[in-house]
Amino acid sequence: MYIAVGLVLLCFVVLAVWTTWFRQKPDAPPMLPGFLPIIGHSHHLIGDRKLLSDPDDCLKLANTCYSKSYIYDFAKDFINNGLITADAATWKVNRKLLNPAFNQQVLDTFINEMNIQARNVVSNLKNELDKKSFDVLRHIVSFTLSTVSRTSLGLADEDQKIIDTDYAAAIDSIFALYCDRFQKVWLHLNFIFKWSEIKRKQDRLLKILHNIMIPVRYFCKFKPILDQMLQMASDHGVFSDEDIREHLDTLVAASYDTTSSAMTHMLLAIATYPEIQDRIYNEIQEVMQNKDDDFTKHDLQKLVYLEAVMKETLRLHSATPIIGRKIDVDIKLKNCTIRANSTSIIGVYALHRHPLWGPDANEFKPERWLDPSISSLLEKPALFAAFGIGKRNCIGRKSYSMLMMKIVLAHIVRQYHISGDINKVVCEFDIVLKPVSGHHIGLKLRS
Repeated sequence: MYIAVGLVLLCFVVLAVWTTWFRQKPDAPPMLPGFLPIIGHSHHLIGDRKLLSDPDDCLKLANTCYSKSYIYDFAKDFINNGLITADAATWKVNRKLLNPAFNQQVLDTFINEMNIQARNVVSNLKNELDKKSFDVLRHIVSFTLSTVSRTSLGLADEDQKIIDTDYAAAIDSIFALYCDRFQKVWLHLNFIFKWSEIKRKQDRLLKILHNIMIPVRYFCKFKPILDQMLQMASDHGVFSDEDIREHLDTLVAASYDTTSSAMTHMLLAIATYPEIQDRIYNEIQEVMQNKDDDFTKHDLQKLVYLEAVMKETLRLHSATPIIGRKIDVDIKLKNCTIRANSTSIIGVYALHRHPLWGPDANEFKPERWLDPSISSLLEKPALFAAFGIGKRNCIGRKSYSMLMMKIVLAHIVRQYHISGDINKVVCEFDIVLKPVSGHHIGLKLRS
């Protein structure tokens, strides 16, 4: 009896404190739906979340606060000072050091390898011709892993199998583990997590991943990104072996999920609209003069409609629909102020459907990217945030990812007519937004 009364009184005291001290300030942005007193959104995730969808506000926040939300720290034991999870100060230094490894001259040297891996996909897809539909994602994942690890690690064919099998399986498992922890709010607290079975599973997976990546530096065969990092370590002493391992893990792991998901959606978009697919095919034939040659950098620059289809797919089906940032200082936005020591969510999904895109913002229209007015629209760089937003965006956003995806899509469309329906796709948010059903396609060999 006395205990019950005491608990009720305690609740009243806590509520009183909250309403007078922790209440939402008048100039604060709106909370995400579902906010409750005291516990915020912890019944969904943990803590308070402010959702932003105004392009100017989003860009200002992204370029003021470089620190990631604490959720990203779940992967610290894996990629620590990699570009995704590094603290803001470390990220600034490493990003500047790594930028030269992703300039256009370096990327052009990867085109031959990307053509080779794309032709391998085309060859493997022949085994699917007699099927009404099949899961294309597994083929795209294999291509992505092979291409990224060959160009970043410089592996020979026999060594590549290590990445395609053991490393891929471990990556899948550890991503699933992060999602499991994300959904169990009590495991967000490190002092609880370290005693959990999930932590023990994570340690086992990390040992596998580290044991695969650490020896890689000793058997690379040509000048990949790894070689450039080794050269910087030798000449300037800027990267330790552990730093290099973390950056390589970041490159492979990040591309593994985001790029494969993006390409799967692109194939589905192409399959859904026959007139769009025909226009892509005709553009390829015109550029290549009906030859089955590999694509050069000059050929790829001329595939402007294919690139428009890719960008429109990324706009409507972005693999990262939200971005979380830790707020370090008070930020005055247009209509509100975000206080320090909170977390803000940048709504990429909302930005990509903002009214500035026009009344047809929800429609799939690649032609919008060929409209001269789109260049003035994209002067608000936060409107298109498929590769992140602000200065802390994806290092491979402009060339590497788009180059790799364009090459494989061009090879596939040149050889096959694709059928499928992107409107039937069901996705889940597992680190990134990726298809789990309805993403099967059919293929017919072009004459």
